[in-house]
Amino acid sequence: MNKGFLLVISLLINVILTFYLFYDNTSSKEKKEVTNEENLVVAPSKIEIVMLGNSITHAGDWQKVLNRNDIFNGGKPGWTTQQLSWVIKDFVIPNNPKLCFFKGGINDYTLGISTQRIYDNICVNLDSIKKVGTNPVYTTTLYQRGNVYRNKQIDSLNDKMEKFCREKGYDFVDLRPFLCKNGDILDQYVKDDNTHLRPEAYPQWAKAIEPTIKKYGL
Repeated sequence: MNKGFLLVISLLINVILTFYLFYDNTSSKEKKEVTNEENLVVAPSKIEIVMLGNSITHAGDWQKVLNRNDIFNGGKPGWTTQQLSWVIKDFVIPNNPKLCFFKGGINDYTLGISTQRIYDNICVNLDSIKKVGTNPVYTTTLYQRGNVYRNKQIDSLNDKMEKFCREKGYDFVDLRPFLCKNGDILDQYVKDDNTHLRPEAYPQWAKAIEPTIKKYGL
């Protein structure tokens, strides 16, 4: 096989590789652009409310229960109150909402984190949300059905947070009158794991936060 023939083959391979790489890159860009266009169609033009929390928040169909299309679901399953501070830059700052409802703490308790540490973490979260120009709203941590000791800890946390919110001028939303009775969550609103909520609970949650939403003219 002569050198001229090998040179021709080499050039052809280079041409084919160059075409493939260019075509693949162009196709990827086109797919990305299509995806972005689709997201622009689906996504609300303006986010006014962010729901920040763990899996209990994540499970809520907020667009449906609040009958709005300006809500961002920032629920992160399994996350602690400290971890939730990491996504303020991703979920709150870019959307620049008027309100951010914060709910968390149950995962912290499961990991053995103290009430004081959870309280400190939530205070940092609320202050950080306020600092970036969004009104923070503390939403009470809910009970674990049948766990008397844990529920007393949760009451202590909510009491401390209510005092903190009053001192700072932050909004405080108490879910307990809507979902709980006698220091425990009602059976019809909690799943068999005694922690996560049934779909029937979320319209009650919506009722609890609607006055705060109206307060800000939304």
